[in-house]
Amino acid sequence: MAGLVEDLTPREDALSLVSSALGFPWGIHGGDNALCVQGCRILKDIVSDEDFPPFPRSTRDGYAVLSSDCFGASAGNPAFLRLAGEVPMGVPPSFRLNAGECALIHTGGILPEGSDAVVMMEDTDSAGDWVELKNAVQKTDNTVSCGEEFSRGDVLLQAGRKIDFRTSGLLAMAGVMEAESAALRVGIISTGDEIVPPGTMPLPPGKFRDVNSALLTSLIRGEGYQVSYYGIAEDSKNLLASVLEKALGECGTVVISGGSSVSMRDHCSSILEDLPEPGLLIRGILMSPGKPTLIAGLKDEKKLVLGLPGHPFSCFLSAYTVLLPLLNAMIWGKPQGSWRKIFLPSEETVFGHSGIEEFIPCILREGRVFPYPVKSSFSKALALSDGLYRLPASQETIRSGEEAEIWLW
Repeated sequence: MAGLVEDLTPREDALSLVSSALGFPWGIHGGDNALCVQGCRILKDIVSDEDFPPFPRSTRDGYAVLSSDCFGASAGNPAFLRLAGEVPMGVPPSFRLNAGECALIHTGGILPEGSDAVVMMEDTDSAGDWVELKNAVQKTDNTVSCGEEFSRGDVLLQAGRKIDFRTSGLLAMAGVMEAESAALRVGIISTGDEIVPPGTMPLPPGKFRDVNSALLTSLIRGEGYQVSYYGIAEDSKNLLASVLEKALGECGTVVISGGSSVSMRDHCSSILEDLPEPGLLIRGILMSPGKPTLIAGLKDEKKLVLGLPGHPFSCFLSAYTVLLPLLNAMIWGKPQGSWRKIFLPSEETVFGHSGIEEFIPCILREGRVFPYPVKSSFSKALALSDGLYRLPASQETIRSGEEAEIWLW
């Protein structure tokens, strides 16, 4: 793979170059019913066609009142109102309140006409048809107004949001049962004569279980995209080219997780160079780990291909910081990742190298950040870490106590 480590492109430049060369966004067509596929991403903005709640309602158990009727009320100077009735649950009240009246109401009940606030049950006493109010309330206290949650025409979810525990309830509240989702499938090909399936027991000498396919599958599905796995390709250019052709016929994006041999990397580079225009766009990225990352594309066919390093940490970093932003750019036009960036003082010195963007796993403990260096395959570090230190190319070292840029998972 001549030029792989000699012709490196800064990561952000690579994302922009690929997005421009391939003409992102591609206008990916919609797919499944969003509420039936948890984890999918909404392709278009979801807009409310109603006000919610459609009526003013109580947020407390207590008594619906006209706030001016209990002005200045306190335990030592209570207000007394006549009980007009009880608000039934699930239906509008059949009466309205007049001055000097109140109504027993429960959480979620519809405020009767004539009332504008609710006095909480613990601030009252009752005797027969009279209720003693020992606390004053302002207009709208302990209530939700009509349309306070959202109004007709409000955007409930923007394009790109994922359907998960945070958003599915909102759609259900709005009565949205179907939403067009991004139908994007990513094919995964593992390579390397030293790689064997994860279930291989016992592990033969010199072999390694296929960590990357499991890692990539979880990462991509977690971002709301579909995955197809095409197995482990042997160290053969013709075989790899055949598997890639099959995957490209069934998927919009294909990821090749590279083997450790020079010949396999050469095969991958050569195959991507032979693809239709524009073909191989990026021969390496100025980042560590993850330098030997290849990016290619077929603009007319709307296909994207990445060759990722074989080391699990390098493979993950390339997928997390390059693949995921490109998948988002394919659909929405902006190469944006899913990490949350914060800045915290580092509890320990973190050593890097100038001239290259670097990422180092970290852990957070009670608001303090510590490095978690990778000593082997990274799988354990990934399971225990909370995110990454990011050292830009212009920064060689983060001293103890110095503010660090942290990317949280």
